[in-house]
Amino acid sequence: MWATVLLLGLAVSIAPPRIAMIAVLLTRPRPARQMLVFLCTGLAVSFSCGFAVLFIFHRSFLSKSNVDPALIEIGIGVVAVLLAAVLLSNIPLGQFADREKVQVPAGGAVAVQDSPPPSRLNRTSSSVRGFFRGESSWFSGSAGAALAMPSVDYMALLALIIASKTAPIEQASALTTFLLLANWAAIIPLLSFMIAPAKTRIWIQRFNEWIRTRTRKHAGAFVAVVGVLLIGVGLSGV
Repeated sequence: MWATVLLLGLAVSIAPPRIAMIAVLLTRPRPARQMLVFLCTGLAVSFSCGFAVLFIFHRSFLSKSNVDPALIEIGIGVVAVLLAAVLLSNIPLGQFADREKVQVPAGGAVAVQDSPPPSRLNRTSSSVRGFFRGESSWFSGSAGAALAMPSVDYMALLALIIASKTAPIEQASALTTFLLLANWAAIIPLLSFMIAPAKTRIWIQRFNEWIRTRTRKHAGAFVAVVGVLLIGVGLSGV
């Protein structure tokens, strides 16, 4: 069980939507607050769902008590390999919209003029624009909750943990380990901002440049390796 927990947590942590959202939040004003809200909201949703399934609805969630955990591991591995095949293929999956670019006149000074106080409609419009541009904590919380909604791989992991029939404390530890691994890309920058904010900003710039050079084929190769390892772990336990 633990090998699958570790491998699946690492695979989920590099999911393109998660990495893209973290990269966006790190470039927004007050990135530490954005990441804290994003992380806390996502963990709250994931832990609530996970603990409810493990300790309240576990009997109805896994109706057959004699399910072999190895078969679940093989099934997760097969799904991972199929997903990797899609990523490595030329099937169009869509692309993220380009970031907005602000044109600044070269060599010219920007004139600053006093403006009248914004009206209520203008303030509301600014708040809405700030939300969708990621400047609002509500945006970070909504993104964290959306990405933390139970997915197929998450429910398969919960089924594996239940089928392992280990002690409740070990099941809770496995779920916690998985969620911490799945969110390492948000936890590490947040801790780094608290310790060395100046160096963290330099690291974020390099991280964003590295992300731009990654392709779906890189992600597909990693997922394929994880899938093959999961299948091997499952076969060894049959």
